[in-house]
Amino acid sequence: MSDKEWYLEHDRKPSLYAWVFQQMAMGAVYAGLFLVAIMGVILILYALGQLLPEDSKFAPPPMPQIEGSLVAPDDTIRRI
Repeated sequence: MSDKEWYLEHDRKPSLYAWVFQQMAMGAVYAGLFLVAIMGVILILYALGQLLPEDSKFAPPPMPQIEGSLVAPDDTIRRI
């Protein structure tokens, strides 16, 4: 084996291109794993939502002031 470092060799067997490709491929693998993990969390939340009773899906919101805060009361509407 030569005393030179692999990136200084001229025969390109263990070339820098292979190292760059390996780094980019590992980055793609990590990004894919991250995407699968996010999709897994979303699917778990969906499955938990399906376990709820059917009536709870159509119940009014627990904080009605949020829903009604965008609607002005009738006495404040300007009549023309």
